[in-house]
This record gives sequence, structure tokens and C-alpha cells, in this order.
Amino acid sequence: MSSQKDKFQDVTTATLRSVAAKDINVTYSGSLSSQSLKKYDQKEVELPDLDFKDTSEKDILRGAADMKALRLRYHDPKLHAKNAPVNHEARTLYDALEQARCETLGEQKMSGVHHNLNLLLDQKCKSMGYQTIHNRAESDPSDALHILAKTKLGNKDLPDSTKNIQQLWEGWLQDNLGEIGLNALKEKIKNQKEFSEEAKKIAETLIFGSKQNGPQEQDSPENDENRGANSEDQQEEDQNSAGTQGESDDSTLLEAENEGTNEDQEGSAQQQPWDFFPDDSVQSGDTDSEAPGGESPYNFDPDLLRNGSSAYSVYTREYDEIVSAADLAERDELIKLRQKLDGQLTSLQATITRLAHKLQRKLLAKQNRSWEFDQEDGMLDTSRLSRIIANPNIPLSYKREKEAPFRDTIVCMLIDNSGSMRGRPITIAAICTDILARTLERCGVRVEILGFTTKNWKGGKARELWVQNQRPINPGRLNDLRHIIYKNADEPWRKAQKNLGLMLKEGILKENIDGEALAWAHNRLSKRSEERKILMIISDGAPVDDSTLSANPSNILERDLRDVIDKIEKRPNIELSAIGIGHDVTRYYKNSMKISDADGLAKALIDNLEKLFEF
Repeated sequence: MSSQKDKFQDVTTATLRSVAAKDINVTYSGSLSSQSLKKYDQKEVELPDLDFKDTSEKDILRGAADMKALRLRYHDPKLHAKNAPVNHEARTLYDALEQARCETLGEQKMSGVHHNLNLLLDQKCKSMGYQTIHNRAESDPSDALHILAKTKLGNKDLPDSTKNIQQLWEGWLQDNLGEIGLNALKEKIKNQKEFSEEAKKIAETLIFGSKQNGPQEQDSPENDENRGANSEDQQEEDQNSAGTQGESDDSTLLEAENEGTNEDQEGSAQQQPWDFFPDDSVQSGDTDSEAPGGESPYNFDPDLLRNGSSAYSVYTREYDEIVSAADLAERDELIKLRQKLDGQLTSLQATITRLAHKLQRKLLAKQNRSWEFDQEDGMLDTSRLSRIIANPNIPLSYKREKEAPFRDTIVCMLIDNSGSMRGRPITIAAICTDILARTLERCGVRVEILGFTTKNWKGGKARELWVQNQRPINPGRLNDLRHIIYKNADEPWRKAQKNLGLMLKEGILKENIDGEALAWAHNRLSKRSEERKILMIISDGAPVDDSTLSANPSNILERDLRDVIDKIEKRPNIELSAIGIGHDVTRYYKNSMKISDADGLAKALIDNLEKLFEF
């Protein structure tokens, strides 16, 4: 079966190289959502490792390959960076227009490419729920602009799932861009320099309301050279000095979001701008039942997370939540999701179970060999039976089992629940932690399984509050945290097993703010009475939250993660280790390893545990 998969991937790779007109290295790892724009501009292209036996996923993979191939063929990354807006939100719109340009150029020459890209776009719109939304606030403006630009540039039919978002945004876009609108881009589609200049004007007009209100950039040759060579991270850093101009006025784009939000205020919970997956099943303010004395669940250790005047801050924690997985879905839905989880990786499940049994044998073997002999009380030592028969009064005929070092141990597994984990990575992570929880439980080791994400994409109520307060500079974290408890340490596996299916629920996986999640898991472990405490984090990327990064220094989340790790690693009471899926976490954690894709997660987890339990 693997040879069929290899053959399919070989054909896809050859097609990508042909469309891109470049001999480029292609790898297959991660999920569809983990493929980022930044990776298009590299000499090595990453494609999602989808289930090639599923016809629909094969079509999606072809679409993803064509999308990246066209970017490689028609896109100059240095020119794109040189003309890019400084403001982060304008930059996302600018990127969307460039992607539409590349795709349209390919679709004009290759009808098969148009078919594949339509299937990919259809899948994205359905996964985002765009075909059922009722106002603009429920959609991402960059997605809307990408769709509308493709209709104007190429005059080709798009999937039916895009019609709703076109109707919601088309009139508003025309009101703000005038009669010419996006048509000004059409005549410049073959010239990236001219196209990017016009795209920048459009993006800044939509964000700031007029071209004059946008941030002014210096056009010195030195700045042009730096902008062409620097990464997107540098663009975000530049935004802190230049991007604040004009922020005292509400942007046209944000007015549109708030207008859409206000339409739904009566009779229902208010939808938040930028929220792809509105989820009314959980109310804000949910608290952790284990928080003592009614304390806020986010009453963090002050030595782990700074606040106020320090480098890292939080605009508000009012809308954060710590919630049990069982409260995020109905019981019947959790059971169905669990069945889906069990059915997706049958072959891999057997491999994970075999590895887990190997770990279990090692742990139990250590326990069984740990005996103290010649004791005055305890269990009768059968090897001394002859001596007892000869002299019943002889002492020291008993044995006692030693307290194994891992008997009084707790292992906490903290899983990145960000959108980039969607698909195979999160499925494998769920299966691995599930099987390991059972294994360690049999060996007398308590296990806790936690997840971390946000309630919204690109900000939620926290960001809305910041906008209402005239957007003070450097506000700190601007999204609503959602920390999920899949299994409490004192909860038996059989009661919690269905909860892990929640990781497959559409709309759960959003953005990742690792530093605060790590501090949360650490603080939970700190309250435990076990002598040995092990914290393992599984992640596939650096911390990312667009709303926070667009209004603060671009390294705010990464710097906080490093600070939290440093403080935990300096404390002796908790052992910290990390596994990066396709992401080098060794630059953050002292005890860590990188695996190329999620398929290696089971072995990495078990190898890590084996090392930790070697005495």
C-alpha cells in the first residue's frame, strides 16, 4: 500500500515541478492547514500528507500542489516584500491579492489547474462554514478579498460555497473602492511590480479608509534593499513604529466588522469579528473546578508570567476560559468523534500499542525487581521456605517491595491545539496520548492530558474591547484563551477516553499562545502532591496569534515563551521536555527533540518517557 502512496506522491511532485517550471524539492508532512505562505518562497516545498486512498483528499492535495506551484512560477518574493504595506492587517490583504494573481495566471493557461484550485477553495470555504454565515464579521476579510479578486481577475466560475461570502462583501467593497474597485488590478496582472503597487493602495485603503490615512513609508534605496531581504517578521517589527499612524480613527474595515456584529446583537449572543468558527456551546467566564477558593483560573504564578509594566502583558483575562472537553460538545457528538478517531488510524494504532507495551514491560520489570529481602515483616519470601520449616522462629524471612521512583509520579501531556495541527498531526497526537495514558495508568503513574488554543481566530472579545478603547499602543495579548482539560490526573482513563475525540471537532483548533499555556500546565502540576512531576509539550510551531502580533512587537509571544521555559527549567520540581512536529523546538527547550512529521510522534513520546524513567 505504501508503494501506491509513493507512486501517487511521485506523480504529484512531477506535476508540481512541471507547473512551477522549477526543479524543486518536495516533501510531504503535516496537515493542509499547516502549509503557510512563507513556505511558498523557499527552495523546498512542503505539501500536506493526506490520505491518498480518499478520492476527495487526493483532489485537495492536487489543488494544494497547484497553488504552491503557481506561486513559485509567477511570484517574486523580494519584489513582494519590497512593496508590502507596513501595517499587519493591510499586509494580509496585500498577500491575498498576490495569491489571487498567481492562481489566475495559471488558470488562464491550464483548465485542469482551475478545477483543482476550485476543489481546494471549496474545501476551505466549507471547513470555515462560509456558506452559512450571515454577516461579514463571521468571515476573514483576506479570504473574502482573495475570492472577490479571483472573480474580477479571471472571470471564471468559483464553487457555490463562495457565493455567500461574495454577496456579503461585494457591495461593501465597491462602496469603499469606488466603481473601478478591483478592476484596476486586471490590466496589471502580468506585471508583478505594477500589480503589487496597486494592491498595496487597495489594501491600505480598505484598512485606513483612504490612501492618505495609511502609514507613510520612506523610499530610500537602503530601506528598499532591507525590505526585499528581510523576513515577514521584520515587517511586523517595522509596523510598531510606522503602523500606529492613523490608528486614532476607526478603520473602514473594522467599521464593517462592527457593523456586521451589531446586526446580530438582538436575540442572540454577539458574534465577534474575525471568528471563523463561532461556538456558543461555551460561555465566557467558565472556570476550572479545581481552582481553590473560587480563585480565577488564570491566577498565574507571578514569577512565571509578568504583568503590567513588564515585557509581556495581557490586555484582559475577562474572556479567557479553562474548560473540560466534555463541556465543549454533547455526549453523543463526543462518542461519534471518538469512533472517528479510532477508525482513522487503525494501522498506526497497532504500532503505537506495540511501542506502549514495550514501555509498560520495562516499567513493570523495574517494579518487579525492586524488593528488599531479609525483612522482619512484609510478604513471606518463598525462597526461604526451607529455612522457615527447619526453624519457624527464624527472623528475616520476609520481603518488602521497594517504592519504585516512578510510583509517585505524574505525567502531564500538553498538546498544541492550533489550526496548523488540523488533520493527521492532531489525530496522531490524540491516539498517542490516549494509549500512553492507559499504559502509564497500568504502571501506577498518573496522567493528565491538556490542550491549548484560543476561542477565536485573530482576536475575540479582548480585541473588540481594545478597539472600543481607541486602540492603546502595545496592549499585550489580544485574544481570548481557551485551555482544555481532556483528562484530569485523578480521573481514570475509561471515563475520559471519549473526550479525546474533541480534537477532531471542526472549529476547536485555532491559534496558539504557548507561553501562557505552559505556565498554566506548570501551575497545575505545582499543586500536585506527587514527588516526581513530568511535563511534556507537543507542538508543531512557534506561538502565533495575529491579533496580538499586529498590535505589539512581533516577538512578544516568542519572547514570553522563552521566559516561561527559562523559569520552569531553573526550578527543580518539574521536569520539562518537548517534541516538535516538523518544527525545531530545540531552540526553546533544553530537553527536546524534533520529528519530521506526525507519524514519528509515537516513537518520540515513548523514547522520551523511557529516558525519563531510566534510573
